[in-house]
Amino acid sequence: MSRLHVLGCACLLLVAPAIARGTEAEEARLHARLSPELAPQVIEVVRTAESQGLPTGPIVARALEGASRQANAAAILEAVRREASGLAAARRALGPNASATELDAGAGALMAGVSEDSLANLKKARPNGSLVIPLIVLSDFVARGVPVNDASNTVLAATRAGAADPALLRMRERTNERILRGELPAGASREGLRELLSKTVQAPAKPSGAANPAEGRRP
Repeated sequence: MSRLHVLGCACLLLVAPAIARGTEAEEARLHARLSPELAPQVIEVVRTAESQGLPTGPIVARALEGASRQANAAAILEAVRREASGLAAARRALGPNASATELDAGAGALMAGVSEDSLANLKKARPNGSLVIPLIVLSDFVARGVPVNDASNTVLAATRAGAADPALLRMRERTNERILRGELPAGASREGLRELLSKTVQAPAKPSGAANPAEGRRP
């Protein structure tokens, strides 16, 4: 057995108890907050998601949110199942290496009406960086009344242009300000994108073969 294999097994042995404790803590919270009839059904959804490698925190949070709002058992169970389905769909769109926070944000966008194709296109536009902020901005646009296609196209265009997270957050802020002033959400998002693109200035490429001025000066 190789040394790397031994180290890998050791790491799994160390991590497994922590995961188990986390799962036990989540289940204890669900038993404490949900009815005796509902808790086992929600826990079954949580365990299934865990077996699929999906983050369980958002599912538990959805159940506890429903309990805090005193929603009925059927509504809580439906919301929990939708959350689990959203997380699975987000992983399909964003890939198996997506982080838990990306999957959570992706599920939120999907449940707001954004398509899996839009998430996959965002992943292609930013293959190596985190997509948490682009997905949050996208969901926020939809929540504020920007049509889904306009919201998706706006965030995708900004991401393809290389906009970093602070620029995307500024675009969201400017768009929200325009909506609050009475502009139509679709137009406000287009103006926010136009403003962002106008500030995305790339350094001009140096002409090939051009002499460096310093090279022409001799001591």
